[in-house]
Amino acid sequence: MNKKNLTMAEFADAIGLSRPTVSRYFNDRNSVRESTRKIIDRGLQDLDYRPNFHASNLGRRRTKAIGIIVPSIIDPFFSALVSTIEVFAEEQGYLTVLQLSHHDAEMETKALDRLQSLNPAGIAMAPCGFSTNIRAVERTQRHIPMVFMDSRLKEGHPYFGTDNGHSVPMLIDYLCRSGTPPAYLTLPPLNVNIVERQQAYVRRMGELGLEPVVLNPEPIAVRENFERFGYEQFMELPPEKTRDVSTIMCINDRVALGVLSAAGKLGLKVGKGADCDLRIAGHDNQHFSRFTTPSLTTVAQDAHHIGVRSVKTLLGVEGGEPLAVAGELIKGKLIIRDSA
Repeated sequence: MNKKNLTMAEFADAIGLSRPTVSRYFNDRNSVRESTRKIIDRGLQDLDYRPNFHASNLGRRRTKAIGIIVPSIIDPFFSALVSTIEVFAEEQGYLTVLQLSHHDAEMETKALDRLQSLNPAGIAMAPCGFSTNIRAVERTQRHIPMVFMDSRLKEGHPYFGTDNGHSVPMLIDYLCRSGTPPAYLTLPPLNVNIVERQQAYVRRMGELGLEPVVLNPEPIAVRENFERFGYEQFMELPPEKTRDVSTIMCINDRVALGVLSAAGKLGLKVGKGADCDLRIAGHDNQHFSRFTTPSLTTVAQDAHHIGVRSVKTLLGVEGGEPLAVAGELIKGKLIIRDSA
């Protein structure tokens, strides 16, 4: 008999246990006694048995899987979020199924349909933003538990993300204490996150009695390459826009990376020294931010917390709240480096 083609019933018979006992083990290995776990573990090694995921889920209302939808894994924040969810879900006995929307609402809707066809235990989704098909989301929610990450869709949807109302003023206050007030470089209003950060900038500057300066109130078009956007947007700014600006706060680190490159191209020295022309700050604390030249001052988002809280809520484990009331704005942490 081919060991790898054993059915679960044949495997159970081969190791002297009942099929229901073996099935309970694969659902939750802690649901059987330690002595039983040892027998099954030894059998898995000796017989090289691997359960058929799809077959073992046929009779279940929900599969032991969690769907993930994010706009991109090129973005370091989303790749960190996916990694966190995958590891934590594995610890809970769930596999993950990843779908990318590529910042495209039609692809996002197709991803929702594909995941719904798998009947997962839940879906954790970082939506495209204002282009997201709300009807498709709500249609999925009628059948599959969902939580939303990074950018909220609308009130009443379970959401975990960064508290922009805290992180943006915190960065502004530091920049004002340590130098000149910041001008702001934004993105097109692709999602609520972008809008919230710009509103928080304008509000805090007003509270400090300072004039908010949005360098690009009508941003050039962008889809995913935020580094190129930052570079091209800064290069296209007319001289009168930047003549009196010595501190720039970028909406995120990826845009800030492009601005750093553009500043270098224009011969501007970036940093905190008296001989520097410009200070630049970002937001998110992407993994590359400490390795730019100069290293980037920013605000750290807690991707680990966002990912773990999302899975806990979907599965209702370790204090996970009911989906109807779940949601959390997670405070960022100021990271001071050499750029500002």
